[in-house]
Amino acid sequence: MHTDMITYDENFISRMKDFAVLGLYPPQIAERMGLAGEERKTFLQHITDFEHPLSKEYWKARDNHSDDLSAALTTSAMSGDPKALKLAYEVEKQREIDALRVELFGI
Repeated sequence: MHTDMITYDENFISRMKDFAVLGLYPPQIAERMGLAGEERKTFLQHITDFEHPLSKEYWKARDNHSDDLSAALTTSAMSGDPKALKLAYEVEKQREIDALRVELFGI
């Protein structure tokens, strides 16, 4: 079986994106989707290949997870929660570091 020829239907991609939005990593998604054997191996190859369409959909959905988390933190911080204020600051600082790392080193 040639793994580049495998296509994923809309239902499969939708379920995968739902798990990605929750912040799950590829092996956790494969487990929850009941993938095993060659099917699991192929899925993990595709989802971790940054050029594969499945991987691109995964990372778009993961970005939604970050945005949702940031929105929740901001809401808590604005209500005066000191722990949320501190965590929101730390998360924003880490995003800046990550963006700089990508810009400078491509990682």
